[in-house]
Amino acid sequence: MTGEIERLLKLQDKDQECATLAAQIKHLTEQRARLAKRREGELARIEEMRRTLEELERESRQRNLEVDDLDMQIHAYQKQLDEGIISFKEMEALREKIANQRARMSAMEDEALMLMDRIVEEKENLARAEEELKERLSEIAAEEEELASRIDGVERALAAARAAREEIAGRLSPSLLSRYENLRRSFPDPVVPVKNGICTGCKLRVSGYTVERARNTAEIVTCENCSRILYIR
Repeated sequence: MTGEIERLLKLQDKDQECATLAAQIKHLTEQRARLAKRREGELARIEEMRRTLEELERESRQRNLEVDDLDMQIHAYQKQLDEGIISFKEMEALREKIANQRARMSAMEDEALMLMDRIVEEKENLARAEEELKERLSEIAAEEEELASRIDGVERALAAARAAREEIAGRLSPSLLSRYENLRRSFPDPVVPVKNGICTGCKLRVSGYTVERARNTAEIVTCENCSRILYIR
């Protein structure tokens, strides 16, 4: 195996190492993005609970105002009934209005009490959820910190691998490097061994002449099927 083939194999090893490290960084970055999305989801859930509580409190205030308005109307009708000079028909109408308003007010008071119960329950749920959120956010932050450290380590390893790759590439002739780079656009393994007359890249048999050239000459030999660079150990 020629020195050029040896350098090509070292270059290929570095390219595969770089690809593996880049894939690791991508995977870790995706994990970090999922953690960020999880944190956003946790915060959004708490915010939704707060909005629900605010809406219940607003509704409770509105219901209490409506009860107060009905109570004022009932008092006004009662005063008119007690003090006004009105006909019997008007008195009956006022009594009916008072009865109706009292029935409405009673229903609204029941609704207001139910709302208050819900508000108390929602406040308890929110307080409990906020406490649990602190723990979950702390766990997410710890995971993010660990991922950031791992990403930093892999990025440094990738930078070192790329630097080593450039050093190896600089020791190849420009024409051979260009040939290798063109093949690498199609294959992750541009340089492969011949085993038992088979190109281990495309898994097709090569001619005996190609095998002999790969074994005995110092020239660069390629597979007649896939064009990968061949060698025999």
